[in-house]
Amino acid sequence: MSVRTGMTSPLRPARRFHPVAAIVGTILLVTVAAGCSYLSRSTTSPGPTASPGPLLSVETRGGHCIGGTCGAIVVLESDGRVRTGEKPPNELGTISPEDLAGMTALIESTDFAAIRAHPFTDTCPVAFDGQEVVYEFTTSGGVERIESCVTEVDPRHPLFAAVTAVLESFISLPTE
Repeated sequence: MSVRTGMTSPLRPARRFHPVAAIVGTILLVTVAAGCSYLSRSTTSPGPTASPGPLLSVETRGGHCIGGTCGAIVVLESDGRVRTGEKPPNELGTISPEDLAGMTALIESTDFAAIRAHPFTDTCPVAFDGQEVVYEFTTSGGVERIESCVTEVDPRHPLFAAVTAVLESFISLPTE
């Protein structure tokens, strides 16, 4: 071993390799790299996404069928899937992205208080073998429920006409 001039002690040998320290160091390096990768991602949102759950449901109830009272529930999910309201639900199909976007916008822009301002004053059709239709619309403010035996439903109103047009292959709704 050689000693340099001016040094009071000989050079120390290098430390021994510790595998545990290498593993801990590797984990630390990977964690820091992952954190940097996460922070460097774009902060812009890819656009609005549909919240999970139903966008609207339509229930027909009343009347007489061979097995008893008639009725059906059809649900339009916020992703465009159409299913029954039964347990377990049966998938019926899907609507086009354009129809879904239009329906979503129409539901959000509808004045439900104005619709409810017209009460139903006649005899409910379920009293004479007819059907009541119950609509539930999910808005950003919550669920809006319209029952045809409580509120006069005008099938020509843009909202109800759109529901009938979009769901006509899945459920029969009044058009007059």
